[in-house]
Amino acid sequence: MKFAADIAGKSLIKYGEELCGDKTEILTAGEDQILILADGMGSGVKANILATLTSKILGTMFRYGADLEDCVHTVIRTLPTCKVRKAAYSTFSILKLGTDGSARLIEFDNPSCIFLRNGTVLPLNWTQIQIEGKMIRESRFFVEVGDYLLLLSDGVTFAGLGGIYPFGWTREGVCEFASKLSLQCPCANELVSLLLDKCLELYNNHPGDDTTLLAARILSAPSDLSSAINLS
Repeated sequence: MKFAADIAGKSLIKYGEELCGDKTEILTAGEDQILILADGMGSGVKANILATLTSKILGTMFRYGADLEDCVHTVIRTLPTCKVRKAAYSTFSILKLGTDGSARLIEFDNPSCIFLRNGTVLPLNWTQIQIEGKMIRESRFFVEVGDYLLLLSDGVTFAGLGGIYPFGWTREGVCEFASKLSLQCPCANELVSLLLDKCLELYNNHPGDDTTLLAARILSAPSDLSSAINLS
């Protein structure tokens, strides 16, 4: 059996801004499907430019056959670190899905990917990699038909911050909510939409940060992999 993914990504823009500081990129490299979520520091135009630069560098390099290590090296070298906050100008998550069911996940300072199977959150085994002085998390694993993988920006985990949730929704809260929804949602687009609706509710319709979800639902590979991609 060959595998593919039904993919959907959506964002909420920080209240008062016109541009989203998060950016997603979805592409194919050979028969592999690659999902990228970049989160630029801050919000508005500057964050949008930083996130776009990050996602485009990664996407362009993948298209030309660069491996993940080279891509990460290039982004880390290209984007400076804020001297005040001591943090990178853009964080990112990269998920590479093979037709053999293999998955490779690389994360840099984004909330950790949520891996769901039959409504249960599965743990991921991580390896820490140091690249250009930055700590990168990497995980390799295999997926099955029906699994969900969720990439998210920190706007999701911060939803409700200072209100209904003093410390934000947190990843644990998102996991609990998403695990129940995943049993009811037949496609990635529906799951993403319902999760973002909840984020908007927790933000009282005024998102305090750019909020992005990028989801992949694993399925048997169709004849045309592009038909499985659903972005809105």
